[in-house]
Amino acid sequence: MWLYVLQIFAIILIVSLIAVGLMLWLRRMVGVHRLRMNHEVAGVVYAVVGTIFAVTVALVVDTVHDEYLIAEKRVSAEAFQISTLYILADWFPANGGPELKQSLIQYVRAVVETEWPRSISMLNKPSAEADQAFQQIALQVRGLQPVTLHQQTAFTEIVQRFASLNETRRYRVFDHHSGIPSAMWVIVIAGALITIGFTTFFSMESTHAQILIIFFVTALICSNIILLFTVHYPFDGVSITPPYPLMELLKHI
Repeated sequence: MWLYVLQIFAIILIVSLIAVGLMLWLRRMVGVHRLRMNHEVAGVVYAVVGTIFAVTVALVVDTVHDEYLIAEKRVSAEAFQISTLYILADWFPANGGPELKQSLIQYVRAVVETEWPRSISMLNKPSAEADQAFQQIALQVRGLQPVTLHQQTAFTEIVQRFASLNETRRYRVFDHHSGIPSAMWVIVIAGALITIGFTTFFSMESTHAQILIIFFVTALICSNIILLFTVHYPFDGVSITPPYPLMELLKHI
């Protein structure tokens, strides 16, 4: 975790220093006076470029935010289906209900303790423990033997809830492969490079002040790009949120 954060800071520092170096090189090669002669036109163009880049980043941020909202809803739905199955299993006290409840507990524990840490480590694969526990739930559901009318009604509901649980699990597992389209990434990165590049064509009276401005502007833009890259998968990497609905469910079942 800390190594990843240090790598991010190193990337931001290197890119910002490159931008400062480019600015100093232009001041030396072109000359401060010639750069200032074009400030008026360059300022108008830079305003247009900055606006376009801001709109593009806002669009990507909105896309990422929607991905996270959907992901959180799916995790909550998964926890809801498990809790409902756990309650419905009480209708079968002597013919499969206790075993089903135990399998549900094992599944939740496997997801929280093994499957989520695998996502944080970017292995991007479901854990064998969670898959085995889920298959055991399927066997327990198929093994239920409804006898009374109430059990038959409960069994029908259990089958429906299990189908919904399977759907929400598959969505969560395969969300590892979703994210921002490649074309959008190209546009965002190109926009960042152009926006940073334009800042080097201005010349201030104080070189030190301009160095600080370009350094921090580049660091800000670079950090936003890295942030988008880090969080563009809902269930991947350091950006992943803990499975709070499943963790709370584990406390109460």
